[in-house]
Amino acid sequence: MQYYLHSNLNFGLIPSMSSRKEKINTSGASPSLAFSAFEALNALDTAALPPGTFQPLSSPQTLPSDKPKKGRLILRREKKDRGGKTVVVIYGFDQLPGWGFDKMDTLCREVRKKIGCGGTVEGKEIMIQGDQPTRVAEYLETQGFRVDGVR
Repeated sequence: MQYYLHSNLNFGLIPSMSSRKEKINTSGASPSLAFSAFEALNALDTAALPPGTFQPLSSPQTLPSDKPKKGRLILRREKKDRGGKTVVVIYGFDQLPGWGFDKMDTLCREVRKKIGCGGTVEGKEIMIQGDQPTRVAEYLETQGFRVDGVR
């Protein structure tokens, strides 16, 4: 490290701020950069490995978007009469056949667990605490619902 004498102030020797680190030469191929892990894999004796269970797929996998849709749900954001707190309301269950309180309560529990917040079922609506409609919509879409409303 280089030192210089600062003449204006009597601090004595102060380390120089212009000290430089030694540069690494990258112009030539060094032995550490020439090694390839894939070359080592190619050199393995595959006959000594146990037989695998790999079977090629005969048909393409179904994508999550190919799931049958369960129906359409709508999200809305509410703050009214909640002391400034925001909730996301999921409604539209009255249009879905077979969706009673038990199924709605089960879905409410799953959403609460996935999002990590509170929530409740009131009538034909699910109320999720917090202003996170994007996360609620993403979860409902993974469950096969078509989601409209706020995001």
